Amino acid sequence: MIRLETHTHTRVSDGMLTPLQLIRLAARRGCDAVAVTDHDTVEGGLRAYKAARRLGVPIVVVPGVEVRTSWGDVLALCASPAGVEPPRDPEALRDWADAEGCILVAAHPYHPGRHSLGGRHLEEGARAGLWDAVEVWNSRGLPQFNIPAVRAASRLGLPGTSGSDAHVPREVCVSPSIVAPDSEDPGGLVEAIRRGRVRPTPGLPGPLAYVEAAAWAIARRLGG
Repeated sequence: MIRLETHTHTRVSDGMLTPLQLIRLAARRGCDAVAVTDHDTVEGGLRAYKAARRLGVPIVVVPGVEVRTSWGDVLALCASPAGVEPPRDPEALRDWADAEGCILVAAHPYHPGRHSLGGRHLEEGARAGLWDAVEVWNSRGLPQFNIPAVRAASRLGLPGTSGSDAHVPREVCVSPSIVAPDSEDPGGLVEAIRRGRVRPTPGLPGPLAYVEAAAWAIARRLGG
């Protein structure tokens, strides 16, 4: 069983850590694998993937991206670094994911104020075969906003994942997904999620993480 952190951000987008710092911290926190999912760019995942291989960091890096589609945020988790940046249109994103060897996970679909898909787009996309899984536990939001995602994933017959949505160190690996892959590499992890061999773990980062996240948000606004 692999502890996979499915949702993280680095300084390539709006996270506090560099890709290398992130994967080293995830390894120290006890995660076996980490998906690097910076906003609207595959660059962070690519850097982390290369750094882990070059420096021998003892963790599997799943290169990914969080795409702000016209419907809402969607995670793409890939078997290898994608060659081109993802499109914003949901149907085009599905074609991109299939071509690049990625799966699509509806991110925090019911969390208000976070560019979430919402129930209508989640279900419409599921009927169209756009999503491979649903993020049923996102530890950055209030727990009650995860409950509708748990119910929707069950109703739609989609696997459920959990992730920290980490932007600061104290959030990393707070709620990893437990995955049972056939092979302990990015492709094996991605395929295991697609096949439903995944179990979410609920977790919360604690009050100091919220302070750290707020301080980082202020620092970013001030250009620090």
